[in-house]
Amino acid sequence: MSEKRVLVVGTTIDYIEIIDRLYPGRALFVTDTGERGKSKEPPPDPATELLTDLTVFERVISDLKNHLTRFSLHITGIVSFDCESMALASYVARELKLPYPSTKAIDLSRNKYVSKQVWQKAGVTCPRVELVKSASEAVQFMKKIKAPVVLKPLTGSGSELVFICRQPVDCERAFETAQKKLSEHHNLRMYGEGRAEDGSVLNVRRVMAVEEFIPGVEYSSDFVIDGDHLDIIRIAEKIPHPGQPDGTILAYILPAVLPEGLNTEKLHLQLLKAARGLGLERAMCMVDFIIKDGKIYILELTPRPGGDCLPDLILKSCGWDILGAALDFSERKKLRIPEPAEWKHLVGVRLFAEKAGTVGKIDSQALHLDRRVVRCYLKWGKGHRVVLPPEDYDSRILGHVIFRPRSWDNLVNECLILSGRLKVTLEPRVWSTQAV
Repeated sequence: MSEKRVLVVGTTIDYIEIIDRLYPGRALFVTDTGERGKSKEPPPDPATELLTDLTVFERVISDLKNHLTRFSLHITGIVSFDCESMALASYVARELKLPYPSTKAIDLSRNKYVSKQVWQKAGVTCPRVELVKSASEAVQFMKKIKAPVVLKPLTGSGSELVFICRQPVDCERAFETAQKKLSEHHNLRMYGEGRAEDGSVLNVRRVMAVEEFIPGVEYSSDFVIDGDHLDIIRIAEKIPHPGQPDGTILAYILPAVLPEGLNTEKLHLQLLKAARGLGLERAMCMVDFIIKDGKIYILELTPRPGGDCLPDLILKSCGWDILGAALDFSERKKLRIPEPAEWKHLVGVRLFAEKAGTVGKIDSQALHLDRRVVRCYLKWGKGHRVVLPPEDYDSRILGHVIFRPRSWDNLVNECLILSGRLKVTLEPRVWSTQAV
């Protein structure tokens, strides 16, 4: 008799460890060989993880079928927690005849230019945007809209190579930096092939999106959509990091308090129109949006739950595990989303390395002893290599802290002081950033 598993496609080592520890025997992880090679931790048992080259979809299918036969496993659902793995997850789902968002919906959601073109036609409020092949084209767009702009790769995640440009010279510097870094970027799955709305291929390493900069408070939300029904799981307010590159988030406040006069019914309608516009029929989604003068501007929407410190923050706020819920959702199980009264106001602070180097010592004792802290998680330890932006944006994030602030009036300062209690010794080293 076959053993049932949920297929988790292409996630990171920290997620694999968490899911396998909380739900042993529940998932089968399809992991890139390079990702596993970065970890010093022991892998799961042989039946629980398949190592393969995730850039070759046909090979993944062949290796997966052999693995299922070898260990007598039966796949009952498919989940992806990572933007660069969603296209593969969709391909595998189609081959195994399991539900998952279509490849077209994935392509639309990942493309920062095309998604906004689709939303504008669907009546969804979002920043004005153009496709640019040079800094001069970005400057022309800035002059046309008479406002600052945001230059970003067509595909990508988080704050990587995202630049706020307030003057023409900013566009020139940003475009030169971004194009140089994209041309030598090691992640072929994140920055591979993009498509325009008509299906034509776009070179995402040479063409970029430039969009209107909307000054306002930014939020992140998870929700589930099933046909015309949509349920918001959580809304978190983003706190920008004053000492890090553009777009870097210092902390999240959960649950967020929306501006007075803006009810969730209006947000429901916008999210439903935005998701359906991308062709999403049934999915667990993450969305970023800005509220300015009572208007909701959708920035990005993708069919996966929010990552980073958010799953931990949700768990500590209301006791609900969104990672386990994603596994359940993939198997079409009914979710019980916590009611508003079940959530406690908490803050999730990301812990950054301030300098490049190799971690020699990392001491979190002061954080564990702080009475405000309800959870301290370190993603990396001794021997971890830190490379700073714009060469690399992920390795500087060492973990996160979930805490109850003493005061909400000076939250940024409290977050910075608290995160500064993580003591990190970095040993200078020289290495090739190509290997990061």
